[in-house]
Formats: sequence, structure tokens, C-alpha cells
Amino acid sequence: MLSYRHSFHAGNHGDVLKHLCQMLLIEKLKSKDKGFCYFDTHSGAGIYQLNSDEARKTNEFKQGIERLIGKPVKNEAINHYLSLVSAYKAFNQYPGSPEIAKSMLRSQDKLVLMEWHNQEILNLKSNMGGKNIAIHHRDGYEGLLALTPPDMQRGIVLIDPSYEVASEYQQVVDTVVAAHKKWNSAIYGIWYPLVSDRKPSDMNTANTSFASSVSKKGKSEAMLDSLSQHSFKNLLKIELCVTSADEAGGMYGSGMAIINAPWQLDHHIKQSLLELTPLLAQNDGASFNVEWLIAE
Repeated sequence: MLSYRHSFHAGNHGDVLKHLCQMLLIEKLKSKDKGFCYFDTHSGAGIYQLNSDEARKTNEFKQGIERLIGKPVKNEAINHYLSLVSAYKAFNQYPGSPEIAKSMLRSQDKLVLMEWHNQEILNLKSNMGGKNIAIHHRDGYEGLLALTPPDMQRGIVLIDPSYEVASEYQQVVDTVVAAHKKWNSAIYGIWYPLVSDRKPSDMNTANTSFASSVSKKGKSEAMLDSLSQHSFKNLLKIELCVTSADEAGGMYGSGMAIINAPWQLDHHIKQSLLELTPLLAQNDGASFNVEWLIAE
């Protein structure tokens, strides 16, 4: 059993980008009355305590959601995101992607959550529940292929693994390609870290997916290159870097690869990142990038 638990990283800058994109995608599907199915392959606990020992050990949320709460922002999508998460932050909580999806979905929509970690599945079942929600204690890659296509044509698949082992980058590619062959009408959102090699003084960091002495530098870039070789309708790359790779020791940013990205998603996320990037910037090396790797 892998050791990764997202409670150490909840609310960090990677979560901010991931959940902003997630909410934009869900809102796009909600523009039509017909229901859709939401899959979360690596659900985690669903809700996280920011005053827990795990969160306080890394304090990653202080470089993420805590930089945004209470700040005046103009962008509608960021305001929507902050309105949702602020209700949890008031209780020292941060909502994971399953809880965000649950709060946004309608009675005609379905939620399928998968988690493989023995403790996290217990936490997930304790935190989540309700009508049209299915929770599975199983490997998310296997579960996605076993449970698709659902009885709904429209849907979203969020793939947010720990990348605790380097081989998982290729596993994401293999799974997405296989799932797309079964359910090619779904939107696939893949979160990934942007990582530089850690400095020797940082190598003793515990309970983090990037603490391994095996370098993961360039793995996300190789994953994107592999995805771009396949015949998807489109593939959109969205990246937010809070510092430059040269100045970081570990994760300096993250990205979302969106397959079957909806119309104008690139425009909407660009407008959001223009305002979001300076708020999350740790220094002058911060930047963002939105580009089509496969254009329609």
C-alpha cells in the first residue's frame, strides 16, 4: 500500500489550480439540463482539516488557499471558487475534489468516487454520502476501466494521483487512452506536478510524494508529450508556476491536461490565471501557460 495522503498537501497552490479548473468544467456541463456522471479516481478523504497535524507539518495551504481568502478579486470563476471554499475555511477545513463536486452537482447527476488507501477510504465514507453517490474501495485506474462507460453519455473524469512512483506517469497515459476508447464523449482532467530535483537538505522530508530520491524531474513533461501523440479531439495544457524551476526544490507548480476541453475553456482559465498568478506568486519567477497541445 502506498503511503501518500493528501492531508499533508490540502489547499496548496496545486489544489487551487485543480479545483478552479474542476469547477469551470462542472459549470460547463451544468449549462445543459441533461445529467452527467462525475468520476474521481483518487478521491482521498473528501474533506481535510487544515489544523490537523498533517496539514500543520507542511503548512502548504499557507502558500495556497490562505493567500486568497479575504482578498478582493474581480474574476468571476475565482470568486465562485472562493465563495465555495471559504465556507469550509471558516471551520479550518478545505474541500477536496469529491466534496466540491458533491456541492455543485444536481439531482440528475451522478458521482463515482474511488480510493485505494485503507485509511482514506474510511475517511471518505465518513465525510461523503448521499443520493447518487457511489464510493468504491478500489484502485482508481482499474475502477475507471471497469465502470466506464456509464449509462450517461456526458461526464467528467478527474485523475489526480500522487505520482508517488515514477511509473505512475505512464500508467496515467495508458489508463486514459484505454478509457477514452470506451467513453470518448467524456471530459478527462489530469492533474500533474511540475517538479525540480530537491536540494540535499530537503531530501529528508517525510510524508510527501516528492520525497523519493528517484528524480521525477521532466516526468510530467514526458507524460504530456505521450498524451499529445494520441488521436484525441483536443488536448489543452494549463500550468501555473508559483516560482521558477531553478529557484525551487521540489514542486514549483502544477498543471491540468484537459482532453475534450469545452469551448472557450482556454479563454476563461486565462482570464482567471491573469489575476490568480500574482496572488500565489512566491517571487518574480511565477508564471502561467495555457496552450493547445492538440487543437480541433
